[in-house]
Amino acid sequence: MATPSIPSLSRVMTAHDHLLTSGLYLGDSCIMDNLCWVHDSRTDVLSYVLSSTSPPSSTAHDLPPDCPVSPLSGAAELCAIVRIDREDFWLTADGGYMGPNTVWKEIVDVKLSCTACDSGIDPLSSDFMVVLDILCKLTKNCVMLGYSAGTSFFVSTKQGPSHFKLRHKLFETINATRVDSNEPDVGKSSSTDAFSFEMWPLTKESNHPELLSLKSTHRLLPVPAYDLNNDLICPLAYRHSLQGALVEIHFMLSHWGIAAVHHDVYSAEIWQIRLLVLPVPLSPIKKRRIPLHLEMDDGPSKKLMKI
Repeated sequence: MATPSIPSLSRVMTAHDHLLTSGLYLGDSCIMDNLCWVHDSRTDVLSYVLSSTSPPSSTAHDLPPDCPVSPLSGAAELCAIVRIDREDFWLTADGGYMGPNTVWKEIVDVKLSCTACDSGIDPLSSDFMVVLDILCKLTKNCVMLGYSAGTSFFVSTKQGPSHFKLRHKLFETINATRVDSNEPDVGKSSSTDAFSFEMWPLTKESNHPELLSLKSTHRLLPVPAYDLNNDLICPLAYRHSLQGALVEIHFMLSHWGIAAVHHDVYSAEIWQIRLLVLPVPLSPIKKRRIPLHLEMDDGPSKKLMKI
C-alpha cells in the first residue's frame, strides 16, 4: 500500500489530532462513556448520554458553512479515519441499480453502500483496532432476545471483524423533516445542475423515466462527501474519488430486528465524508502493440517459442 505524500500525511494527522479532542472519535476508548442506545419507534438509535452538559460538538471542520454539521436530533455522530475498501463498493450514483430485483424492487428503495477498512498507516492502524472493538461492544449492548447478529454490518475473518459497512439513503420524501434548514436543496434544480434528477448518472439510462417519476414526490440526496478543496463531490466522480480513498467518516448507528429470520440488524448511516488522501489509481493493463501489416512468412514470436 502506497505511503501518502508529506502534505497528504500532514492533512491526515491534522484531522486525527482534531478528532482526538472531539469526544466522539471511535479510536478513543473513552467514547463509550458518552453513548447509549435509545429506543425510537421500531428502531434503536445510538445517542448521547443525557447529562447536565451539552453533547460533544460536531467534529466537522474546515467545511463550507452550508454543509450538514450534526446528525439527526439526539443521534450520536460517530467519527473515524478509514480507508474505503475497493471491494464491495456500491457508493456510486445509483448503487449499480439495473432494474427491479430481489434487493431493490424500485429505484426509490436504493441504498448506496461501501465498506470501511484499516488505513494501513500508523497510528491510524492501531486506532482502527479500537474502532472495531468499540463498534463490537456497542452492537453487543443492543440485541433482541432470541435474535442473532446478521451480516449486515461487519465483514469478518477467522480472527474477527475486519471491516464495517456504511450506507447512504439516496432519496427522501419531500414532506420529510429536514435536519438542517440551511442545507442546499440539491437534486431539484435545473437540468444544467449536476445534482438534478435530469443530470443524475445511472448505470442503465433506460431507468431514467423511473428516476424522473420521483421528482414530484422525492428529493435526491447526494452522498455528503467533500473533496480536498471542501467542495461537494459530483455523482459522476464518486468512484474515482472515493473507491480506495483515505477519508474522515462521520456516521450515525441504528439497530432494528428482522422477525422473520430473528436477526439483529445494525446500520451505519453516512453523515459526512471528508476526503483526506485520493485513492491510488490502479495500474492500467499494458496493451500489446498491434502491427499495421501482418507478414505471413514470419514465424512464431521468439517469446512464445519453447526450446
